[in-house]
Amino acid sequence: MKRCVRCCLLFVTPWLTAAAVLLCWAGPARGQGTEAEENPYGTGLGAQVLLTNSGFGLGGYYHLGLTPSVSFLVDLSLAAGKDEREVAFFDRFGRKDIPDKANYLLMLPAQVGFQQRLFRESIEDNFRPYLQVTTGPTFGWEYPYFLDDNGNGTLDEGEKRLDSISALPKGRARFGLGGTLALGAHLGRSRSVVQGVRLGYTFTYFFQGIQLLEPTVQEAQHFFGTPTLTFLFGKLF
Repeated sequence: MKRCVRCCLLFVTPWLTAAAVLLCWAGPARGQGTEAEENPYGTGLGAQVLLTNSGFGLGGYYHLGLTPSVSFLVDLSLAAGKDEREVAFFDRFGRKDIPDKANYLLMLPAQVGFQQRLFRESIEDNFRPYLQVTTGPTFGWEYPYFLDDNGNGTLDEGEKRLDSISALPKGRARFGLGGTLALGAHLGRSRSVVQGVRLGYTFTYFFQGIQLLEPTVQEAQHFFGTPTLTFLFGKLF
């Protein structure tokens, strides 16, 4: 029961905090009918393609203009987590082997935060740089790389390797808290569609350690961090 309560608080608290901040910012602005309505690029949603140390990821976002320079942001993504020492080898039949690997990991961060447009008064609207800060819970799914028949945590002769799809139902949930700090830019003058690029650092701390490599090689990891290059494509309202 305590674990369930902790997980619920973990997910709900950042969203409630963001909602409170959003009301404080957006209420007066919209009531006055001034700043929030003057931002033609402030509200929209779209898709994201991410490139991290672990490979590619996909995601989506929604941003709401609060002032001409500040937007509230909801950011979701799905990507794999890997140890930096993982190296895949393929035999002549295309079968993959990753030495010392114990588990796969999928990470789904749900983050909220703010984008602060930079140099709005001095740079043309076709290039809109910004600083982004977000935080929120991360849902992790840890699932086995092989069937550990004898329970010793290492891949022994005769034990079956699993691919990343067939092993999915055998996983277990992991919960953490993370954040992103990034610099990016939206490109183009269009007020109906938007594209852009963002470079940042994303991190997550899992409360329960995740065993990506065999225990004899690496202890369970709690912290995961990676540089992230993100390409954005969206629609403005």
